[in-house]
Amino acid sequence: MFVNQLCLSAFLLLLCPAISHADTLLLKNGDRLTGTIELLEDGKLHILTDLAGRVTVKVQHISTLEASDDLLVKTAGEVRRVFAVHLSDVDGQVLLSTRDDRAQALNLASIEQMQRPKAVVDDWVWDGRATVALDIKNDSAEQQDLDVGFDTRARHGDWRHEVAGEFELQYRDDVKKRHQMRADYDLNRFFTEQWFWQTSVSYQRDRLGDIKRRRQFGMGPGYEWWDNALGRFETSARLDHVKLEGRDEFSRSLAVLERNGSSRNFNAIALEWHLRRLLFARNVEVFHNAETLIPDDPAVNFALDTEVGLRYLLNSWASLSLLAEWDYLSSNREESVNDTRYRFGLGVSW
Repeated sequence: MFVNQLCLSAFLLLLCPAISHADTLLLKNGDRLTGTIELLEDGKLHILTDLAGRVTVKVQHISTLEASDDLLVKTAGEVRRVFAVHLSDVDGQVLLSTRDDRAQALNLASIEQMQRPKAVVDDWVWDGRATVALDIKNDSAEQQDLDVGFDTRARHGDWRHEVAGEFELQYRDDVKKRHQMRADYDLNRFFTEQWFWQTSVSYQRDRLGDIKRRRQFGMGPGYEWWDNALGRFETSARLDHVKLEGRDEFSRSLAVLERNGSSRNFNAIALEWHLRRLLFARNVEVFHNAETLIPDDPAVNFALDTEVGLRYLLNSWASLSLLAEWDYLSSNREESVNDTRYRFGLGVSW
């Protein structure tokens, strides 16, 4: 008997924290929803429930709500962090718990956005995505292609690891036109909440192009402008060292190798930025990545590698994406590179 009571007590102790951390919506029709509030934006609140999955409720149908964890609440001209949201006896209102433990009443209709802050934690946080894409045909040639890419980030305290890779294989009229792979690794050390120091390593292998190998290493400061439940935006500036290895033939297209079978080393300033933003109730993601190299090589003015695209989220792990890539190199020898590609792909996220 005593053992049974002890087991029941232990079970209730384990259950109570889970209940206390659940968020609750009281609707004007008398219904109650319990789960985890993910986002309030554009007059709609998104809550993840155990029974029905993700549910979207219009704010005008909510009587009041409560949440036991920290939230960022945005109203007209003000963003504040609250430690809890409590139920209110007044229809259409909530009570915000602030640092001084005073409850402040706020109309739900006045909240422009509410979301959970993305805190820096000591545990490992891992996310990423992988995509299989096909080039969109822009001519009458018979085309077969394959593009597989992935990128992933792991955060542990003040350290962040980023690994990315891509493999491309393309045929036109049964003739191989592209066969290359690329791997990138970034190690970032945050010394404030937003400033970090970046160390970047990149390797590219091309089995058909004029440049058969490209190695790039650099370091420099970066700044994370924002990183929350709706996406992230960060910029960085590095001093890179680049080594290019050419093939036996004259490397005319890139205008950086001067003789047969030659290699070239040079330094460059690298400017990089990454943008991801969720829109339309977190169903669509806009992303834009770019890197600009300004080398100390007199033959090249600058090189730009950029991509921009849309990703439609089918569910919590699958997505469809439309991507445009632009590679541009400006040369003083009138041998510039201007390559644009469009892709449609299917991806998974974790």
